[in-house]
Amino acid sequence: MVVLVMIVAGVAILGIAIGIAWLVLVRGSRVTAITKEDFDHEYDELGTDGKLVDRERDDAWRDFHAWQLMNEKERLSWEEPTDE
Repeated sequence: MVVLVMIVAGVAILGIAIGIAWLVLVRGSRVTAITKEDFDHEYDELGTDGKLVDRERDDAWRDFHAWQLMNEKERLSWEEPTDE
């Protein structure tokens, strides 16, 4: 019985490790950039739900886009090889 539990636990851990490796290698390197059109669509959705604070759409886009660029720059700095 103990051997069976150890085998099941080992298979589960192996499956989790493979899943994490797949996530990091395949999905982790993809950049998700939100376009102005995507932003406008979500902005409209939030507006109809009443979840927006009074704010200008263009100001919100500029703030969001600046945040998005900053995060992309930081992500790219992590991927740069070091000189060590």
